[in-house]
Amino acid sequence: MGEEAKKIEVVHYGLGSIGLMAAKIAVETPPSAGLEVVGAVDISAEKAGKDLGELVGAEKPLGIVVSNKSQEALAHRPDIVVHSTGSHLADILPQLEEIVSRGVNVVSSTEELLFPVGKNKQVVEKLDELAKNNDASILGTGVNPGFVLDTLPAFLTGVCSDVKSIFARRIVDASTRREPLQRKVGAGLSVEEFRRRVEEGRLGHVGLVESVALLADCLGWELDNLLERVDPVIADGNVKTQYVEVREGQAAGIRHTAKGICKGERVISLELQMFVGAPEPHDYIRIDAEPPLEVTIEHGTSGDSATAGILINAIPKVVAARAGYLTMKDIALISAL
Repeated sequence: MGEEAKKIEVVHYGLGSIGLMAAKIAVETPPSAGLEVVGAVDISAEKAGKDLGELVGAEKPLGIVVSNKSQEALAHRPDIVVHSTGSHLADILPQLEEIVSRGVNVVSSTEELLFPVGKNKQVVEKLDELAKNNDASILGTGVNPGFVLDTLPAFLTGVCSDVKSIFARRIVDASTRREPLQRKVGAGLSVEEFRRRVEEGRLGHVGLVESVALLADCLGWELDNLLERVDPVIADGNVKTQYVEVREGQAAGIRHTAKGICKGERVISLELQMFVGAPEPHDYIRIDAEPPLEVTIEHGTSGDSATAGILINAIPKVVAARAGYLTMKDIALISAL
């Protein structure tokens, strides 16, 4: 009989709501998936020192003690780190540099890591060089961004010719989501406070312009301009969730739009409506091409559990990929393990 295939050793870095969901999926994958969770990192005093099994609701301890020191978890050089600690690349850059400098692959939920835009282009160039020098791969992915408004539309164009434009819309009932997200979209703020935070760059969905840029890159479109706008969805009645109370006239959430302009024409239009009490949540994609396509995902794609799912399902593809910075365009098709 041949030798048993080596397991892919996984360390989970960041055990917030998404990180814990991802860790739970990983420890529950069947042996055929070939994953072995060997470590976990989180700076929280409430989690550090605990067995990971306790945090993910396993039936018994896993023998994996959560560390608040990343160097401990990375010391034996695992195959990959599942990273989920922040949305902005500048905030988590030292973490990524530490991981890849040890020759460890990374799959991350950091939204700005999806595709380099603006000031992040130079940051990604340096990350790419560091990863290549240490024979490591690094991928940013998720659901929004990472799937619904970018990778999925790009995949759907595979049956099309003469693609003229793409429109995609995602409507999410934020009342079904975790507390940090409800607050991130401004639910319960006055309209004046909402707009002030938008101007200060403290409010809005992270990753929408990255989705436009990735989609354009997949289609070979060189964009002249990227336009972005964030507006409040104003509540037409009182709405109360487990975490926030929204009164009529206040902001219930966001309507965030991003557009890609190519040769003076709007070729990509993305729209995210995420607010408490949103009726009929769904994901919708329309492709103006031959043949034209319209696709609707009723009830929408669950942002939290699906993000955790794609992080884990991407692991074998990232481990097998070339060294360096990767986008969803660069790796093999991800499917369930």
